[in-house]
Amino acid sequence: MTLTPARPAVATDTASSTPSPAAFRAGLILSHMGDRRVPLTISDIALHLDLAKSSVFNLLVSLEASHMVRRGEHGWVLSYRMLELSRSMLASSTMVAEFGHIPRALTTLHSETTLLAVLDGTDVIYLARNGGTQPVRFLAAVGSRAPAGVTGLGKAMLASLSDLELDTRLATIGELPRPTVRSHRSVDSLHADLMQIRERGYAIDDEQGVVGVTCVAVAFVSEGMPAAVSATLLAPRATGDMRSRLASELSILARGLSDQEQL
Repeated sequence: MTLTPARPAVATDTASSTPSPAAFRAGLILSHMGDRRVPLTISDIALHLDLAKSSVFNLLVSLEASHMVRRGEHGWVLSYRMLELSRSMLASSTMVAEFGHIPRALTTLHSETTLLAVLDGTDVIYLARNGGTQPVRFLAAVGSRAPAGVTGLGKAMLASLSDLELDTRLATIGELPRPTVRSHRSVDSLHADLMQIRERGYAIDDEQGVVGVTCVAVAFVSEGMPAAVSATLLAPRATGDMRSRLASELSILARGLSDQEQL
């Protein structure tokens, strides 16, 4: 079972309204290859993006020349240069750098696995992770994505949006993923949960994403976009007192990472 959804194709006619249609289409190809995670043929890419095969070939050759993609035995794949770029992007982020130095005064957080993520549509993208001393069997990989509705991080960020922005994003959801029996079965149920999160000030993923795992998360804004920090622990340890302590310390951490604090 994977928590990574396949994103729908972006309409390629949008390319004509951009300053460089070819660069825009090249970006779509890279995004599609990243989503699929398997070698792709020219026909695969052309069909998904509604492009001519000749155009796809020319774009792939250009991307190959810049070391962004390479020809594999069974099709085209992303090159290792993409990994270098990803590492450089994370290294240039003040938010990611600061997250790696959680103040020792936050004693509870220092024992737990903490995660940092941003919101992309209705998905979360994991940017960084700090390992704790308490064992937990579910660890999200840095750079991976997951549906926001089944993660504490994602729900915290969704709840932080304006009503209009939240409704717009929720309207794009078709069928909600249901990785566990506790996952939300409808958008209405998810929306009700988000309203409670707004009132409470922090989100709880109570085995909605992974059986036996609980997450507490707090949202903030950094580098101009929704972000969140969370603590992940085994469900039996997530007592009411533990949740409250984690929420309090996560709020302190979030304030330190927010744009407002860095002004």
